[in-house]
Amino acid sequence: MYIHIAIGLAFYGCVAADAPVVEVTSGRVAGTTVEFSHPDVATQRTVNIFRGIPYAEPPLGQLRFQPPQGKTAWEGVYDATEFRPICPQPVYNLLPESEPQSEDCLFLNVYAPQTQSGSLPVMVWIHGGGFLWGSGSSYDSLPLSAIGNVIVVTINYRLGALGFFLTGDEHATGNYGLLDQIAALQWVQDNIAAFGGDANRVTIFGESAGSISVDFLLFSPLAEGLFERAIMQSGTATMPSFPLTDKALQNRIAHGLGKVVGCEDKTSEELVTCLRTVQAEDFNDPSNPATNIISDAIGEQLEEGPFAPFVDGTVLPENPKDVVAEGRFSRTGIDILMGANADEGTFVLAELLPYTINQTVPTVSKSQFDVFFPVFLFDPAKSSSAAHDAVKLMYVDWATVDSDDANYAQALSQMIGDQMFVCPTDLSARAYSEAGSKVYRYFMTHVPATSVWPISWMGAAHYEDIQFVFGYHFLNLTIMPQEEINMTLQIMKYWTNFAKTGNPNLPSTGNSKHENWALFHVPGLAYKELSVDMETKYGHKTRECALWNDYIPSLIKRTENCDECASAAEDTSPSVFVVGFITSLLYKLFVVDV
Repeated sequence: MYIHIAIGLAFYGCVAADAPVVEVTSGRVAGTTVEFSHPDVATQRTVNIFRGIPYAEPPLGQLRFQPPQGKTAWEGVYDATEFRPICPQPVYNLLPESEPQSEDCLFLNVYAPQTQSGSLPVMVWIHGGGFLWGSGSSYDSLPLSAIGNVIVVTINYRLGALGFFLTGDEHATGNYGLLDQIAALQWVQDNIAAFGGDANRVTIFGESAGSISVDFLLFSPLAEGLFERAIMQSGTATMPSFPLTDKALQNRIAHGLGKVVGCEDKTSEELVTCLRTVQAEDFNDPSNPATNIISDAIGEQLEEGPFAPFVDGTVLPENPKDVVAEGRFSRTGIDILMGANADEGTFVLAELLPYTINQTVPTVSKSQFDVFFPVFLFDPAKSSSAAHDAVKLMYVDWATVDSDDANYAQALSQMIGDQMFVCPTDLSARAYSEAGSKVYRYFMTHVPATSVWPISWMGAAHYEDIQFVFGYHFLNLTIMPQEEINMTLQIMKYWTNFAKTGNPNLPSTGNSKHENWALFHVPGLAYKELSVDMETKYGHKTRECALWNDYIPSLIKRTENCDECASAAEDTSPSVFVVGFITSLLYKLFVVDV
């Protein structure tokens, strides 16, 4: 109790006489004013920053495992000059968070340029981190707000078990983290005008799990009318592992969590009541699938993380994968900018094989590749030898396989990156475009001079686009060569132009090649290569994505329904039918232009 009182006093401390004060639905908030300037950019702008504004009641006690509740009004002026605690989360060794954690974490931050020219467009950032890690305060948005002349809002939302625990029945329905995001967007609708923002020009954008969240919100009726545009960076609703769909499994996981934290042998109702008494930090390790704690508790190996967004019938009425496959979009006309990076799989490789972290060039043996690559295939391709052969044919360097020291690192990382990020993006981009949305697609190939990762060989890795979008150079977080400074300014211009108009191509740079980001259509398949040259290209990774999005699902479907295939699988030598069938499909994939 004393801790919460102390925090409350800090919220309503003394306010500087010249502090910007804004009236929101719950009361007045006071922030700070910053004069942005940097020797490497001509922009000079005054930005009001409001940190740690509560957008919902603290989800404590009986509010744990409940949808967020509206924030009650406060007396006096709320001190919004400092960031508040981030949501409880396990340690992530590659990119650890060092901020204080608390279950009282439903805060957002507003970066608002001072303007005399009407309402500004708004960009709401949803952070990534596998629905386990991250925070809004980790993304200092001053350069993006100042240089782009947009309001940027960054948010926290509940993570891990505290954000996505469910029992599979009415006692805990899950998706609290997504509901937090929706509540934050509703707060923006209700309050952003007071900061000089235009509630009718809201763009949601995110990376990794934040990008997946953006896509989920496109499918949620609860988010309708809360935003106009969407930017997805390295993540879609069509990627493997998300969302969860098995209620019975989630009930077993729920009781497994109870077993781990001392709430064993309960009904669902009793389990939830008991779990509300557990310390928040005790949920961290069980939430992390890498610990295998939940798998051990329930006696079965989990294919996905135990706590993540779930098809609950309300927040997510149905699986977005089914909607995309059948083209049944209920919401069309949303402007979309989406893409992925060239080396999305390298961070997974580093987590999978930690010894590679200190290598100059990562090494993966043939035996390691053979063991690990089926793990990342979607079911039922995991157990399909035909699917395994197709993947090997696509990714293995057949010129070096006979060498004793053949290195399969590139094959494994590219396979993971394509299957998890690049090709789901391709699938979603095609579906959105064909449904009538304006889609702009990108692919980042530039390898930064300074990586955000503490590893030398990551390439154009997952998360590397963040330093360009948020202008790390202008925060003195990285020292960029001039070509990267130019690249950063152009990417920031693309993102904020899109937020302003739905089109990244506002003429402002004087360089025509930067202003020809063509719409993505089928056919055509135009995309912008995010690199120093910023070229517009066509038909990115069409063969790889034909493999993942068309060929392997077709292969699995046809072999599952084939009696001859099933009987042939019991024979050590393939039947003539199986050989002919696979050969014909492989010919279509690898010989016929796609």
